[in-house]
Amino acid sequence: MLPKQTFAYGMGLTALFLMSNPAYTQTSSFGGYKAPPGVYRTSWVGNTFGGNGGDNGFGYWVQDGVAKLAVSPDGTAFCGVEWDEAGRCVGLYKDGQVNRVLLKEGGKETAWGWGTANRALAIWQDTIYVANEGKKLLRFRWHPGAINSAVFVDETDLPAKAVAVAANHKWIVVAYPNSMELRRATDMQVIRRFPWQGVKDVALSADGGLWVLAGKRVQHVSLAGQELPGTISNLQDPTAIALSNHNPNQLLICDNGPRQQVLFYDLKPHPHLVKAFGAYGGLMSGQPGEVKPNKLFGLRGANTDDAGNLYVAMSFGNGPNGHCLLRCFAPSGTLKWQVMNFSFVDTFGFDPDSDGSLVYSRDAIFRLDLSKQKPGSEWELKAISVPYPKEQNSDRLRYGQSAIVRDLQGRRLLYLIGQYAGGFLIYAFRGNIAYEVGKVGRNDSWAWYVDAQGNIWNGDGPNRSILCYRFLGWDSQGKPRYDWNHPETWPWPNDFELVRRIIYNADSDTLYLFGYLRGETIDSWGVVGHTARRYDGWRAGAPKIRWTIQLPVNPHGNDQGQPLTPQSVDVAGDYLFVGMVKPDDNRQYTHIFRLSDGSYVGSLFPGPEVGGNAGWQDMPYAIQAFRRKNGEYLVLVEEDWRGKNLLYRWWPKASLQANRR
Repeated sequence: MLPKQTFAYGMGLTALFLMSNPAYTQTSSFGGYKAPPGVYRTSWVGNTFGGNGGDNGFGYWVQDGVAKLAVSPDGTAFCGVEWDEAGRCVGLYKDGQVNRVLLKEGGKETAWGWGTANRALAIWQDTIYVANEGKKLLRFRWHPGAINSAVFVDETDLPAKAVAVAANHKWIVVAYPNSMELRRATDMQVIRRFPWQGVKDVALSADGGLWVLAGKRVQHVSLAGQELPGTISNLQDPTAIALSNHNPNQLLICDNGPRQQVLFYDLKPHPHLVKAFGAYGGLMSGQPGEVKPNKLFGLRGANTDDAGNLYVAMSFGNGPNGHCLLRCFAPSGTLKWQVMNFSFVDTFGFDPDSDGSLVYSRDAIFRLDLSKQKPGSEWELKAISVPYPKEQNSDRLRYGQSAIVRDLQGRRLLYLIGQYAGGFLIYAFRGNIAYEVGKVGRNDSWAWYVDAQGNIWNGDGPNRSILCYRFLGWDSQGKPRYDWNHPETWPWPNDFELVRRIIYNADSDTLYLFGYLRGETIDSWGVVGHTARRYDGWRAGAPKIRWTIQLPVNPHGNDQGQPLTPQSVDVAGDYLFVGMVKPDDNRQYTHIFRLSDGSYVGSLFPGPEVGGNAGWQDMPYAIQAFRRKNGEYLVLVEEDWRGKNLLYRWWPKASLQANRR
């Protein structure tokens, strides 16, 4: 959350509205939160690991993104990124496992992630070099192959943020966008600097020469900064290079252009292409978007170990928003293992026609096998919905989003809303690929919802109004039809000072409003507010208040130590689900209320399956709930601290014994 802001709101419409109806008002008083009836357990979606393994600085999760990859001869892959929410800015991965003990800068931290935030790192035998975003070159010692053994040694100042580092027994090369410098490995002192334009990556060969990726060319360069014969120029969009640990006379180039392949060049007698790994076209090859091991995308680095296994790091870029997918392939090309993180500030959404078996994010589709009982085993990555690399700079790859899915007249729409709300981006599908087909919104507007019929609701419209944009079907081009200029309009109920969330159930003609009544303190920007209210018969012409309740708060949640209201709400089946901004007593609560009367039912919080760990909810739409046909409730909760969505599986009427099936 950002610092608290001061709000000033105009009074707008003052028409008397609905106040002739009696309201059942309940003030929630929690003497202590209780478990809900029945049985629930914690699972997760979007990360190979659940985030257990310890408190801050310890634990198991795949980091939020990857900007650079280095591979040691023993087969340890080092992924560097400029931001991971819980501080894994240098992740070590071997045989499908991740380090539990995080790398940390000694002394004063000069960058995020215990000082390790970076876009440049290198490995030489027992030494790890990290050029952090604080313009320091950090040095760690480790026992090769032991991913929890790294210990900070020292650091030295850099003149700017580095884009690449390479090292051998004698030299360290640090590359910047427009220059390079040569340092002695013994003391990290600068020997010489020389200009070089457009540097993106560098590799240091055994014979003392450099291979430099600058722009769309790879050039052979001496340690004195002189260009040597051997330029590689027939590339589309190269992003990274590396000298093979298996064959030191072979250079690997990640080409992130239309081909989406890792290219292998033999360097002697002159550079020549000997192999291309990956399906040409990447994600768009074969069935577009379908995930296959050899369909690569977002190439950020590749190299081999000394046995010839190939490691490929993939991300859409833009730091943690780009995700992290690391694959290891045998020399034959078969997939040996992979680890991934597909969630940062993201909330996933259920496909309502799938009975909970399909989940969508802003850029991916997951399949859930809910017959599986082991937490974290239910999900798998089915497809990626972005036409990549054609749309590699689209907003949905640059920013986190909450996803809402609606199936309308035989077609599917994906509605995305971001961390600062403001309305929806709307996407329609051709197969697995989603294409933007519309948008609606306004700045500083937080109350948005899409009902089951595809109607878009805005609870904090201009002049204290509630708006509804009706879904009018599909046009001949396969785009949804909305009349953005003529929404249905209602005034706010006159006792509301501010509406912050809205939910409408078309089947029962029920409207839920959330926000602040007159006289209630507005505690922070973007949160739900103190009050929830249910109206019955909203469209029928004579709406009646069923109940009004006071929502729970984080007691000392805001910056002044005052109560902080919830962050997110959703309705499914018989219940209202309310998610808090911050953990209380180290528990990140999702509270449950009965829709019939607004009474408190119980609270969900992360269990031992994820080490009890969860951070703040950072999204205004951080919860999606769904009731399956068999009565099970599924609740997805954004959890960007360790890169996933929590998945609560709740059986309200089950016994513990019956659930152990």
